[in-house]
Amino acid sequence: MPTVAEIVRRNGGAVSYAVLDRAGLDRREVARELRDGRIRRVRRSWFAVPDAPPDVVRAAKVGGALTGASALRLHGAWLLPDNALHVRVAPNAARLRDPDATGVPIDRSASGVCLHHSGGLPITGRDSPLDAVAAMLTCAPPLAGQIALDSVLNLGVLARHELPALRAMVPKGRRMLVDRADGSCDSGLETIVRVLLRGGRVRHRTQAYIRGVGRVDILVGDRLILELDGAAFHTGLEFERDRRRDFELVQQGYLVVRLTYSMVMREWEGLARGILALIDRGEHRWRGRGPFDPTGRPRYSG
Repeated sequence: MPTVAEIVRRNGGAVSYAVLDRAGLDRREVARELRDGRIRRVRRSWFAVPDAPPDVVRAAKVGGALTGASALRLHGAWLLPDNALHVRVAPNAARLRDPDATGVPIDRSASGVCLHHSGGLPITGRDSPLDAVAAMLTCAPPLAGQIALDSVLNLGVLARHELPALRAMVPKGRRMLVDRADGSCDSGLETIVRVLLRGGRVRHRTQAYIRGVGRVDILVGDRLILELDGAAFHTGLEFERDRRRDFELVQQGYLVVRLTYSMVMREWEGLARGILALIDRGEHRWRGRGPFDPTGRPRYSG
């Protein structure tokens, strides 16, 4: 028979008595592990292990389960900035409490908590990835939801065979986000650019393979390559590797545009206009400009 702490840890770090009762645990054992410090009480009839993620404990203190962006962050998902604590509670939930002050009624305007009234009564402190993504697609701005969905698919947190179930869980107006999901996107930056291109009905591929170079972030049309650099600044060998790749691509006739995290996140409107201007000029098409091999000879004719 697993210990109380093991059951709590398997269920995300915090649970209500309902989970422990279903596991067949004697409440005297619960009291014993409380005394020994293996678990701690976070709310009436709710318990957590000492090393539970802080936001899971905070959600349990509110009276619900961590969901949406807050839950997906624990899986390492790429997310747009969001400082709210997202907590799912039952539709008729009452006696909700402040996440940071024991026993104090919640002040929605000051607590930084975003409440999601859906589903049944939560009995664990963290929603499943499927439920968390559904909550995010339901309430978050569409771009934020698309980024999160692409990311959890890329990480393997959510499997593609779960998409039909996810589609049935979200409002009709958001189901297009599920239909457009792309798990090949390595980062939210790729999703942001992909949404722009899809909106303009511009042919593109994410993580496209180029002979002699490897995979590139986004290939637009025939030859326009968009490389998205993450928040960390590339230095040393990584910086040199990127420039060697760029040089090889230019030799083959590709047009390489390298975009940084700061450019995409802080200067997106101007950047988007620039990308679309390159496409309007036909810079994404070969038009006799390649592809070439390193000696400059065309790889094909016609």
